[in-house]
Amino acid sequence: MDYDLIDLGGFTRKKTEILEETPTYQRTRSVFDHRLILITEVDKKNRQVKVRSNFQWEPIGKKWRPNVSMHNDKFVNE
Repeated sequence: MDYDLIDLGGFTRKKTEILEETPTYQRTRSVFDHRLILITEVDKKNRQVKVRSNFQWEPIGKKWRPNVSMHNDKFVNE
């Protein structure tokens, strides 16, 4: 399986903060230019990652990229 599925080329990370951290779980909030916000949840025990964004995702080739012209109405900013 290809684990390099997200393309953030052209985005510059401005700030990352840890929202929650335990020995088995971590949730972070990263702010990028272009008003992009990513919430990343990592289950360390099961090695699973969940990524949420304030923009909708679109496939570009074999990768996924946030489309900054399509707002994600279901996004909850933490």
